[in-house]
Amino acid sequence: MPTAEYQTLKIISAIILVQGGILFYWVITSDDFIGMLGFSAIANMSLLSWLVAAVVVACYIWGAASISQVREHMFRFDKLKCAALTGALVSGVFEELVFRKLLMDYLLEAGFGTVSQIILSGIGFGMAHLVWGGKAVSAAVNATFYTFFLGCGLALVYIVSERNLALCIIAHTLVTAAIEPGLIKSAVLNKLGYFKERTE
Repeated sequence: MPTAEYQTLKIISAIILVQGGILFYWVITSDDFIGMLGFSAIANMSLLSWLVAAVVVACYIWGAASISQVREHMFRFDKLKCAALTGALVSGVFEELVFRKLLMDYLLEAGFGTVSQIILSGIGFGMAHLVWGGKAVSAAVNATFYTFFLGCGLALVYIVSERNLALCIIAHTLVTAAIEPGLIKSAVLNKLGYFKERTE
């Protein structure tokens, strides 16, 4: 039977391959992929944008650190962490393009207000994480609930930074880099109960 570390590595690798493959396609088919990311204007970001991003990152990491596997792997630099750091960068770019840039800009064009954009972006982001339910329904519920709030926080960052994606990518990447692979390993070990870690 594969170890939890091996299963975690397989999941992270699959995320990198799928999301990275789609990003590669976007890069070669887009006229201005790099420009969409907004890093050329990052020096002009307001102090409020940076503060909101910092609060979102700190709050989410603090909350996730209540899970023992997250704490164990947060500062451990090994093969799993190397894969997780690569996955963090890929997911940071891919998921922010999808759930902030594409979804929120579409909602804006469709006439939705700012609050609706933030909430719907959070809902979409949360629903995408239902896939965490491979081992248990509780893991899917946990992931969907908590990533809804992360999605709303990142959507707020997108709004206060005047719809520039760069800070969202940075914040998302930092969160994922800190809490993975511990969070994925917790799901593999079926340690994610309803809103708390299973101790048995």
